[in-house]
Amino acid sequence: MSGKSYESYSDHLNERKSSFDDDRDSFYKKREETVKSARSEVRSKSAMPREKRITNDLYDESLVTKKITKPDPAVERVHLVLIDNSGSNARIAQHLRESSGYLMSVLEQLDPASQIAFMYCSDHGDRDKFIQSIDYLQPGKKGDKALYSSSQEVIPANGDDGAEAWECALWEACGLDFGKAKEKHLYLATDVVGHGMGMGSDDGCPHQRDWKKSKEKVYKTFTTFTVIGCGDDPDTGKLQTQFLKEDRIPFDLIDLSSIKEFAHRAAITGNALLFLIARNTGMQGVELFLSFLYEKWLHEPIFGDDTDQRAQDMIRRFGKYVEKPQKEIDAIMGKILVK
Repeated sequence: MSGKSYESYSDHLNERKSSFDDDRDSFYKKREETVKSARSEVRSKSAMPREKRITNDLYDESLVTKKITKPDPAVERVHLVLIDNSGSNARIAQHLRESSGYLMSVLEQLDPASQIAFMYCSDHGDRDKFIQSIDYLQPGKKGDKALYSSSQEVIPANGDDGAEAWECALWEACGLDFGKAKEKHLYLATDVVGHGMGMGSDDGCPHQRDWKKSKEKVYKTFTTFTVIGCGDDPDTGKLQTQFLKEDRIPFDLIDLSSIKEFAHRAAITGNALLFLIARNTGMQGVELFLSFLYEKWLHEPIFGDDTDQRAQDMIRRFGKYVEKPQKEIDAIMGKILVK
């Protein structure tokens, strides 16, 4: 998603958030010039090498966690992220592990009072590597170091057959301790489906777990459940609709299979997660995040000379997952994308 420091994103987004909260009309008026200036520099910036984050002093063994306990007593909203750690999704998983600074800096501005935990999952054949967890973390600099340090301890897994043990990982997620949290949001990022869900390569679940019962338990346990299909196979994307209730498919499955370039799909996977987190905080969070993201893509043009058009297309794509009247969505898109 990005190679800049925690501070660079935190400071930029904090400044935008303050202006956004104070006077939204003035925010957008001032932002117009910023966006137009960034557009004019896309070609020159796209020819420059991307900045890489310096991580020499980030790792701290004392902050490493490998088990999910429970959130702090005062936390009312938690985010639990399940990431496919199997061989076919290895590069996406690695990209997310390397993006701790970006993830935590943006989360600090979107939902500072929340906590977030991670489960890196694969298949039963991976034994002790099947589920590798990172405990609840508070957004902030310490949370960034803890996430970075813990992520370094996550070992890439294999996964054996094509399907992964999502039927069991989801069941495990439902059994965690959520403390006094009133809102529990579950996010799943994978390029496949669970056993019994229709993949050609499927050796079945050794525990005979029924994925439909796991799905039912998820909906009873969590406030929301969303899926990011981060693979490049459209047929698998269709299978992934089974994770969700039928009426939630249009809003809760972000299928990225049409994005064939790995670098672009990897960058959008993490931002899709942040978008969904923003959506769970309300429309103000959505508007703030998408405004920030469009500017970020202009300043860091990973799409080359086509950055502006492709960034606009992706922002509009995220807009399709906003449950508001189309007229309201169009108005927001107009302000964010600046004519």
